[in-house]
Amino acid sequence: MFVLIVLAMLGLAAFAWLRRKPRKADTAQTLKTTQEESAYEVSYAPPEFEWSGTTTGALPIKILTYKQYECLEDARYGFRIVAVPPSERKQPQPHKTRAHGLKTVASLHKHGFLDDDGDGGYLITDHGLNALEVCSVRY
Repeated sequence: MFVLIVLAMLGLAAFAWLRRKPRKADTAQTLKTTQEESAYEVSYAPPEFEWSGTTTGALPIKILTYKQYECLEDARYGFRIVAVPPSERKQPQPHKTRAHGLKTVASLHKHGFLDDDGDGGYLITDHGLNALEVCSVRY
């Protein structure tokens, strides 16, 4: 019985110690740590393009594959999309250019989500921005 009382008192003391209010020195240290951490945080970058809201009609597909979604997101953030074979996807690309698979880009172009830029690359269309808003993604 005595052991049970001692354990209960120790548990209560530990709980009270953990719930205590921080001292001023602790608060200053926490503030300094928070300021240091915020210097390394990456802020949210808004997309370069957004859906106009004027596209009407049914979309040709209701579900995007993850690769299609990833490709459209890259285009939405202002990257020029190029279609390459799988062996070349990880190769370095020119500035503001992202490489995606041949089948993925061909499919998005066929559905009207990407448009040929005339220089071997593709840019997102308003139809593609609409697809990003309303289509679900299959992972």
